[in-house]
Amino acid sequence: MNSLKAIYFLLTGAIIAALALFVVFYETETVDEKEVVVPLVNKVVDAKPIEVKKTREETAETIKLEVVRVKPDGSLVIAGKGIPNSKIEIISNSEVIAVTNNDNIGDFVAVPEKQLKAGEYFLSFRQTTKDNKVVFAKKSIAINVTGNQDDIPIVAIVDGQGKLGAKVIQAPGLGEKKETNKDDEKSNKNLVKEPQIKILAITHDSKIGQLVLSGIAYYGVQINAGFTGKETSSTKIINGEWTLSIPGKLIAGKQKVFAVLLDKNGKVLSENSVVINGKSIENANGKTLIIVQKGDALWNIAYQRLGLGNRYIDIVELNKDKIKNPDLIYPKQLFIIPNKIN
Repeated sequence: MNSLKAIYFLLTGAIIAALALFVVFYETETVDEKEVVVPLVNKVVDAKPIEVKKTREETAETIKLEVVRVKPDGSLVIAGKGIPNSKIEIISNSEVIAVTNNDNIGDFVAVPEKQLKAGEYFLSFRQTTKDNKVVFAKKSIAINVTGNQDDIPIVAIVDGQGKLGAKVIQAPGLGEKKETNKDDEKSNKNLVKEPQIKILAITHDSKIGQLVLSGIAYYGVQINAGFTGKETSSTKIINGEWTLSIPGKLIAGKQKVFAVLLDKNGKVLSENSVVINGKSIENANGKTLIIVQKGDALWNIAYQRLGLGNRYIDIVELNKDKIKNPDLIYPKQLFIIPNKIN
């Protein structure tokens, strides 16, 4: 009996020992299978931090404000550059007050339909790209309108991140200067570094049968202008501006009108030309035709020619056949300008 018990305990111990050896062997193999092999390094290389590219919203200056004007009556115009081919919404107190589109190089002009009433405004810009990404511009605009026709509204560009603070760009007394012709001519000349001439407007005077050209010119003494292949008329430059009449009946078909800038010896310094159509002159019915220049916007044209930027709507109305999108106009286009209201 004792011998049987001894044999039983020996067999049990042997089985336990065998199981223990099996477990140890299995675990060793498992660890070996999971072992990570590290390759040898022949030379020491300085570790470089991983560069994480920031999103466009964080790196790009998504909007550049070039013109921000607010008149005492609350008329507002904003122009600049944004993300090309995107939609721009101007937001005030969670309300969209103006919507416009950037062209293929990012230029835009925005004019709210409603004038700003007396009060304080904080305008932000939301741009939606052509692939439907929404980008908020870092810059905003703060405006204070008193409602008094004698008070110039205060306008400031505000850095949304708080790094640059606010930059006041319009306020009573800011940038005031004497509005004399000499001052204007000097200011314009500072922007022009070489002889230049531009035809800016054409008017047909049906009473005397003449075309009246007007424009600007710098660094010359005389202007000669006329139809190509015909006699020219001459005039002098006064304070950087010139006006000249070309005698003749109403033109038919297309003709090229040119103007040249001459020095005191009669040498041609600069030339400008525009192709006009007799039908366009007839349709103008005595009203002035302006020639769009590079960088022009309808609001600016209306402001300079008619005294009120919001009258760009009248220009669009008179030129429906040429203006499909008020935000997209091109150099050399001819637009009829309505009469100025006193």
